[in-house]
Amino acid sequence: MTENNVCQNCVHYRQHYIKAGRSYRSIRKGHCVYPRLKNRENETPACAHFKARPPKEDSGSQ
Repeated sequence: MTENNVCQNCVHYRQHYIKAGRSYRSIRKGHCVYPRLKNRENETPACAHFKARPPKEDSGSQ
């Protein structure tokens, strides 16, 4: 595993947010949805079910 294999880089990870005024801010917590629901932090080392999140597309490059 490389150092990028952490929960926040996995397709199964769902980020948690808090409301701050009129916007939302991400926090260091989230949860994993595969194979069952588990609380995780962003930098938790990836498990055996890790599947890399595809890179974000740059939609403003035209």
